[in-house]
Amino acid sequence: MNSGILAGVIGDFIGSEFEHKSLQTYNLLQLTSARSTITDESVMLAATADALIHHDKTFEQCYMNWGHAFSDIEFGPSTSHWLAERDVNYVHESYSNGAAGRCGIIGTLDIPLDHILQLATESSRCSHNHPEAINAAKAVCYTVWAVRHGKGKMEIYDYLISEYGYLMYYTIDGLKKHFSFDTSAENSVPPAIFLALESKDFEDCIRLCLYAAGRADTDSVASIACLIKSQSHPIPKKYVTETKKWLFKHHQPVLQMIEEFEAKRGTCKLPF
Repeated sequence: MNSGILAGVIGDFIGSEFEHKSLQTYNLLQLTSARSTITDESVMLAATADALIHHDKTFEQCYMNWGHAFSDIEFGPSTSHWLAERDVNYVHESYSNGAAGRCGIIGTLDIPLDHILQLATESSRCSHNHPEAINAAKAVCYTVWAVRHGKGKMEIYDYLISEYGYLMYYTIDGLKKHFSFDTSAENSVPPAIFLALESKDFEDCIRLCLYAAGRADTDSVASIACLIKSQSHPIPKKYVTETKKWLFKHHQPVLQMIEEFEAKRGTCKLPF
């Protein structure tokens, strides 16, 4: 079973081109082009992996280091504000989806669920120390863990309702009509989880994200949804090849961290 990090980057890579385009479609022949790129979602996923692999590094240290290493990447307002302080001890209380977008790989670790949720909280605190942002991060990590362990869709929905108050009463066409650009964790993360769980396979997942979230925070939604979906369905080889080729040419540190995390994920945060 894959580590999820590449799937999250692929969702970001594909979704980035469609953000702010209001192009809500399912049937495009080609989902990537010369305009496809990665965003802060991928950079911060790599930063999370860096913190998980190296026990001597904290989440906030890795987020600060990776954030300042990529001047060509535009970060969201909340993360940008936190990075501008240049102080890992500074705490920003954002309620946006940034923490949820960067933490999903925590749910793939071979550790108990309570430890996963603790790490999700820790990964959020520095820049997204708000109850809604922390809940969203925990919800994403729980869902990744649950799918990975064969939990059913309704069991996951029941947990999200009881623990975080997420009423998952969406429809695909309802999201297409009403899901507008909103980076708040409360309003963007539950639909991303819904699209992952309602899709038939990875291809269907990314296409549903473009269809239903084409007017929303498309790259973030697609990144979260694809990471979740990768825990139950394989990633089409064409997307793996296209994304890795682009990373090799433009952002090798992200590609290197993907490869390192995939190799070392099994021993991350084990108690020895």
